[in-house]
Amino acid sequence: MSFNDYEHSVQDGLPVEFYLFEHGSNRYRYTSADQDITFNGQRWTAAAITCPGIRSGGSEGLELTVPSDLPVVMLYRGTPPSTSVKLRVLRKHADAASDAESRTVWIGTITEVKREGYNSARIITASAASSFSRNGLRLGWTRACPHSLYDSNCTVSRAALAVNGLNITALNGAEITVNIPGSYASGWFSGGLIAWENDGLTERRGLKTHSGNVIGVLGGTIGLSVGMTVSLWPGCDRTLAVCEKKFRNQLNYGGVPHMPGISPYEIVKLF
Repeated sequence: MSFNDYEHSVQDGLPVEFYLFEHGSNRYRYTSADQDITFNGQRWTAAAITCPGIRSGGSEGLELTVPSDLPVVMLYRGTPPSTSVKLRVLRKHADAASDAESRTVWIGTITEVKREGYNSARIITASAASSFSRNGLRLGWTRACPHSLYDSNCTVSRAALAVNGLNITALNGAEITVNIPGSYASGWFSGGLIAWENDGLTERRGLKTHSGNVIGVLGGTIGLSVGMTVSLWPGCDRTLAVCEKKFRNQLNYGGVPHMPGISPYEIVKLF
């Protein structure tokens, strides 16, 4: 019997779902079956995953109730990973003779993980299909620059401004102390980025403040440790003065600093 024959049969259909979570090169494989299963040459771990059901042709996200000790859930304890975790749901029927008689029935990414109780957590996801119906972003007219630092509109080279090979000498949960060269004045890295390698993946977080060798990290210092090597990038306050003096990038400044304070659509009574 083919996959469609099993799928449409009330008597012979015995659907088993497989949940593949992908975080960079790391893979987490779980199945809704009551025991571990070898499928497509990989071992899938049986887990108490509750799925509300996947609607054919729908673009809604899934909300999965899972055990709170799953490794993929542990990624979201404290500060979530800086790179998205993808989810692919596959379905196969238990009596199908071949693993080829399976289908991918849902694709998306994790948007949030909530701790429901001591033993359970809820994984909230967004379907890849939902992104097709989003409105496109529009560039706004503002006094401050609307571009993201180092993006294609800003054009400042992130690689050219990276300060690599800095070692963490102390941390307190909110700030880290690193051996920043003396040529960088306080405030140079405020609003910038920090990056480090973790389990083969590059983690990135924003920076709040920079004073001497002390750096305030958005989201705290979870995942960082004394002796770790990190890279830093300077930040921008989106003003024309900083764009010109710090980055020499005033020709690509996206703001309109001399925008008048009165809207042409506002009714102004002169008398």
